[in-house]
Amino acid sequence: MKQSKESKAVFGVVLVIGLVLSCSVATGGATESSSTKPHEAAKDAPLIAPKTSPVEDARYLTDVAKSDPDLATYVRQQGNVALKTMLTDGTAFCAFLRRGGGIDDALLNVAAGAKSVESETHLPFRVATFNAIEAVALIDLCPAEQKLVPASVRTKLHRLRSALGKAST
Repeated sequence: MKQSKESKAVFGVVLVIGLVLSCSVATGGATESSSTKPHEAAKDAPLIAPKTSPVEDARYLTDVAKSDPDLATYVRQQGNVALKTMLTDGTAFCAFLRRGGGIDDALLNVAAGAKSVESETHLPFRVATFNAIEAVALIDLCPAEQKLVPASVRTKLHRLRSALGKAST
C-alpha cells in the first residue's frame, strides 16, 4: 500500500517523539524530563483513566491509526479487538502518568501490560507501535500530562497534532 506524504510525515514525527521518550527510559530518566523517578507511594495509588467522550475516543483511534501504518493494518485485521486494545493502552498510559512515578514508569507498565495479553490482542509489539499509542494519547486523551515530558517533546507533540489535523482533511 502506498503511503501519502502526509502519512509519512506523521509517522516520522511519531518516531522522533518516541525516540526521545525511549531515551528517557534507556538512560534511567537522565534526559531533561521532569518527575521521572518513581515515587514510593505511586505503586499503591489507584489508576484513574481519563474521562473521555465517544468523540474523543474516536479521534484518538483515528489519530493512532494515522500515526503508524502497522496500527492501521492491525485495525483492519483485528477489528474491535484492535480498537479496544489501542484505547486500553492509551488510557492506561494516561492513568499511569496521573498516578505518579514519572514517564518512565508509565512507558514500562504499559509495555508490560500489553505483552502480558499479546496472545489475545495480537497488538504489534514494536517500539514504533507504542510510540504512536503514547504520543497520540498525550495529544488526545491526556494533554494535561504533557507537562511530564521535555519541552522539546511538547514541541514535537504540537507538530504531530497539526500533522494529524491536516491528514484528516
